[in-house]
Order: sequence, then C-alpha cells, then structure tokens
Amino acid sequence: MINSRIGKVFKIILPWVVTIGIFTYLFHKIPISKVINAATNVNIWIFALVIIVGFLMYFLWDVYVLTLLFKENGTKIPYRGMVTIRGASYLVSIINHFVGSGTIAILMNRWKKISISQTGSVVFFKLYLEYYMILTLCLLTAFHIPGIDLELFFINSEGGNLVRLIILSWVYFAAVLIFFHAILPRTNGFKGIKNSKILSAFREIPPQKYFLFTLVQVTGFFLFDILIVFLALMVFKLDIPFLFFIAFFPIVRLIEAVPISIMGLGTSQMAMLRIPELKSSLSWPICNGMAVYKQIMPADT
Repeated sequence: MINSRIGKVFKIILPWVVTIGIFTYLFHKIPISKVINAATNVNIWIFALVIIVGFLMYFLWDVYVLTLLFKENGTKIPYRGMVTIRGASYLVSIINHFVGSGTIAILMNRWKKISISQTGSVVFFKLYLEYYMILTLCLLTAFHIPGIDLELFFINSEGGNLVRLIILSWVYFAAVLIFFHAILPRTNGFKGIKNSKILSAFREIPPQKYFLFTLVQVTGFFLFDILIVFLALMVFKLDIPFLFFIAFFPIVRLIEAVPISIMGLGTSQMAMLRIPELKSSLSWPICNGMAVYKQIMPADT
C-alpha cells in the first residue's frame, strides 16, 4: 500500500524534476540575460501567430485522423464530438503524452459504451502510425543529406544510429504487416493474439490502409508541425537547410514524446541541441523547440 503511494508520487514528481533539471543545466550554459536580450530583437507577435495557427491546424487535422480510424474500426464519430474528446486528451497530455492518448479510449468508452480494449486498439494503432509518420519523413529526406548513406549502417556513429533507426524500423513495419495479414490468418496458433481486442485494429485494417493512414498522418505532420516550426525558426533568423531539418526534427518530436518531462519540455530542447548540424546554428530552444539568435550559443555546448 505504502509502496504503491510512493510509486504514484514518484511518477508525478519525476517529470517536474527532469524538466527543472534540464532547464537549470541549459540556463547554466546560456545566461538568461542573453536569452532575454536576443528575444527582444525578434517580433514575438509574428512568432506567436505562427505557433498558434500551426497548433490549431494540427489539432484539427489530428481530430480528422482519429475520426477516420474509428470509422474504419466500425465506430462512426461526429467530427465535433471528436474535437471535444481530443481536446480533453490534449489537456491530459500536458502531464504525459501516452496517458493523454489513453484518455481517448476512456472517454470513448464512457460516450459510446465501447469496450476500452476496442477503443484502446484504435489509440494504440494511431500511436503506431505516429511513429511511422516520423520515420517516413526521415526515410524520404535523410539519405539526401551529405554524409548519410547506407554504408553507415555498420558504423558506430551518430549518422550510423540514424540509418539503423530508419532501416530497422521499416523492417519491423514490414514484419508487422506480414504477421497480421499473411501468417496469422493461415495458422491455427496465436489464439491469444487472434482474440485480443487491443490488437483488433492491426488485424482488421487492410494492409493498404496502413500506408494510407500513415500518408494522412504525414501530411498533417509536415504541413502543420514541421513547416510551422521551420517558419518560426525563420522568424528568429536562423538559417537551417530545409531537408536537414525535415530529416532530424521528427526525431526531436519522438524524443519529446518519451514521458519523462512536462509536455516534452527540456527533453526536446536538449535533443535539438544534440543534433550535430543544429548545434552550430541553434542557440536557445524555447516554446516547444524554438530558438533565438545563434550568436548566443556557447562554443562548448
């Protein structure tokens, strides 16, 4: 009983400790006076407008994708109703991205009286698609970056880590498709997987729809997240190659989703500073990964 309470308190406190710790480290590296001085030379109103419009458009697109997925799974949801559900889940995501996604299943269960395992299957499938939405952009752009090629797969380096992440992830994607749609229907085994409602979306959604829904996710992600962030960086007068940004920024989003900080704050900023080419141009990532003038970045960061 006591251990359970300690565990719950620990889960609540840990994200705050991690977030505060990372920002303390970053403020130690970059004095806050330089941050404020650099920010005053930027039109904050334009920056805020770009971010707010981008967030609203991404949210509405995300609602559209969820509506499509539930419809494909046999549950028709009015778009307006899904706006309310997704909006509530976004609020919970402030604390934890994955718990926020799980909130969708609980609210759908209360509203439509559908089992949590079935609604959870759609949510689980969407998280799966979100991962491959990120990997799709990495695949399309990474090998156009000078110095990134397939030969790095066998080399222990930062570039090699990126190549292995992309290739092995897509091998797994193919393996999932083959298992659920070629092996599973033709075998008498795996009864637990065949009867599992939490995996129903993986079994019932046709293979071609995997690619279709991934494409829909990628379109929204590119237009209303990556492109918006890139435009916001331009407001801060940062000159970053567009292809390079498309290849690496999705990985920042992936790291940001790891539930160890508040809303991904701190982890996403550190991730942007660790990207080799961005290290020399990004200075102080603020507002979900934004940055101010590159001259305030210490050379040893």
